[in-house]
Amino acid sequence: MKRHSWKYMAGLVDGEGCIDMQASRDKRDGTFYCRPRLRMTFSGPAGEILIPQFVANFGGHLDTKRRFKENPNWQTAHTWLLTGKTPLRKFLQNIFKHLIIKKEQAKFAIWWIDNMMGKHVTEEVRRLGVEELKAMKRDPHRLNDSTVQKLNELMRQSG
Repeated sequence: MKRHSWKYMAGLVDGEGCIDMQASRDKRDGTFYCRPRLRMTFSGPAGEILIPQFVANFGGHLDTKRRFKENPNWQTAHTWLLTGKTPLRKFLQNIFKHLIIKKEQAKFAIWWIDNMMGKHVTEEVRRLGVEELKAMKRDPHRLNDSTVQKLNELMRQSG
């Protein structure tokens, strides 16, 4: 299996990747668990070749959507999903210095993994994390310490 360089992977993440939050609600008490994730989708032959290599080399999951019934011109979409404390953090840490567009998003995701993952969070904390990542998609260099401070404060108040 072909092994891709960290620079190559950083370029793909900058151009085609999506760093976002996945939330799930605890059925017992209604609180949230949030975790960052990385998604990357390619269609047709690019997806058939690259996405299985990413899964083999870096972990994660492959999701395939065949949508030709909706439109015969659409190719099959192959999505790589990378989540989890260790696999995602390791991957982001290795590409971090090579990222340009998504550097602050990766920094925030690493911070979240180190400080928030595995903890119950309030709706307000979840919303703030999601909104910060959305804002970084509009302004890639916006991450500031005030958001991190506010999240820490909210966690202290709820914990």
